[in-house]
Amino acid sequence: MYNKKAFEILNSSITNAIFIDEKAKEFYSETPLNSDVAEEKLSLDLFNAFKKNGKNLTVHRFEKSNLDDPNLIDYLFKGKDLILLDWELAGLSGQEYSLELLQRAIGAPYINFCCIYSSSANFNEIPLFLDAFFSGLSEENFESIKNQYEHFEVNDLRDGVNLDDETVVKFIKENDIDLDAFPIEYLKGKSKVFLLRLIHVALNRSKFFLPKHSEVKYEILNTGDNSFMINNTFVLTLKKDFGEDSDIGSLLKRISEIITKNKGSFFQLLGLEMQSVFNSNERFIDETILKSSTEALFKLRNHINNDRTFGTIVKKLLIEQATLKLRTAKLGLLESVFLDSKSEELKSREPTQEDLFQLNVFYNSVTVRGLHPDNIPNLNFGDVFKGEGKEYYLCITALCDCYFPDKIQSNFYFAKGTEFDNLGLALTLGDTAFLSFLPNGKVVLWGDAEMVKKIKIKKSEDETDEQFELRKELEYLRFEADAYKKFLYKPFFIKPKVYNVENNKLINNKMRIWDITNKYKEDKINQNLNYFDVEYITTLRDDYTQRISNHAFGHPARVGVDFVKV
Repeated sequence: MYNKKAFEILNSSITNAIFIDEKAKEFYSETPLNSDVAEEKLSLDLFNAFKKNGKNLTVHRFEKSNLDDPNLIDYLFKGKDLILLDWELAGLSGQEYSLELLQRAIGAPYINFCCIYSSSANFNEIPLFLDAFFSGLSEENFESIKNQYEHFEVNDLRDGVNLDDETVVKFIKENDIDLDAFPIEYLKGKSKVFLLRLIHVALNRSKFFLPKHSEVKYEILNTGDNSFMINNTFVLTLKKDFGEDSDIGSLLKRISEIITKNKGSFFQLLGLEMQSVFNSNERFIDETILKSSTEALFKLRNHINNDRTFGTIVKKLLIEQATLKLRTAKLGLLESVFLDSKSEELKSREPTQEDLFQLNVFYNSVTVRGLHPDNIPNLNFGDVFKGEGKEYYLCITALCDCYFPDKIQSNFYFAKGTEFDNLGLALTLGDTAFLSFLPNGKVVLWGDAEMVKKIKIKKSEDETDEQFELRKELEYLRFEADAYKKFLYKPFFIKPKVYNVENNKLINNKMRIWDITNKYKEDKINQNLNYFDVEYITTLRDDYTQRISNHAFGHPARVGVDFVKV
């Protein structure tokens, strides 16, 4: 049933695609179809199949000069729902061109699917090329990995890189591969499968390509079945089927079967279905607002006399329109029959703590970035910043004061928090302890946690140092858990702190704040200690921020939120 739903959503969502191949048929040229070139016939068959099903397919015959033409690149990708991209756009050397085009497609946030569509002899190695190109690692990084594992021969790990996770873990153990010694520190927490693939790439470095600007960071997730999530784009590899794929239903079915194996596919398909709701709606603005006039709207603008506030009001009107459209939509993925079927299928599969954490991140926050690189966001209600060590700061200043900081002499209210290291306990406490789940992988506790202090534990005469250390750690954990349980229904104390913000613009994601509540002894004041820089992490959703703000200021109102709990 899930595959069927996925196919239905893809079929309704993908209306505008492009097929890029150096051997594709150029329809605008007057040359006859060369039946000896399989790609020419495939491109014509695909074009006709899309057209017959009410969809648009652009067919583009690639040339290397295309990469130097930004207007052509915009033409190729703008407004496309699906990219069908050949892997070798100029023989074996064309793999680099394919990766460059894929990189530009991923950089376009509106493209949901990129399909590397190939009949290449090295098709099974394509995922390794993607790992290398989008890893964010430099030549120097790969050299350090190679040096660390130079005791392996070039092809020693080849048989372990394209297997399922369980077999790969077994392969690593049998071959005594020490992943704790992996030299790139920030990657040590990644999956063993991914690290093994990077080691194999490093040992075969001359075979693979790196981007021209390796400092670009990508969020890359190998979702299995030779498919990836790179940033927010689903990238899959698909062998050309010159017979079956001339039927668009067959092509989309093959794509949907791969997508459903991705563990995040439900949310991805839900987002696609939501986009379809908006795209298929005959108009976004309804007749209620159209009965008014432009003169009335600008009368309001002149009355408010502040374009930032006016813009916020208009945006709220548009958001409300979007909410109403979606509220009345019938989404296939939310039909009870389908949900019951999916629940039954998943009842024996428990999610990991990491899965639950990520769902709470989605509930809890949204990372705000400007739609244009030149847009510099302002400090706003709900913004979360990281300071030194494990300290965090949440802006709980009223939204109207954030818009007009001169009214408050740029003195903003913040809640101060600290990292909460026990993820299992965090998932139990949820919002009752005023915890936030952040996209940097951390849980933050807002408020005073001083009541959880380390107890004194004495060593017994009959236990070794090792036994004592183990018992002491267990006692600490037990005491901490018991202490936090008191707060399942009684929240921590959150004291609002005032910081002066000399510039409320987030420059390079950072901001300087001044602690005006610190008290120094006379004759020992050092103004340089009175300010520090903090880095923007995310923005908590309004309900979550308002709940913390209400509690911090002693407000009696209550706001309900929906965390996953275990």
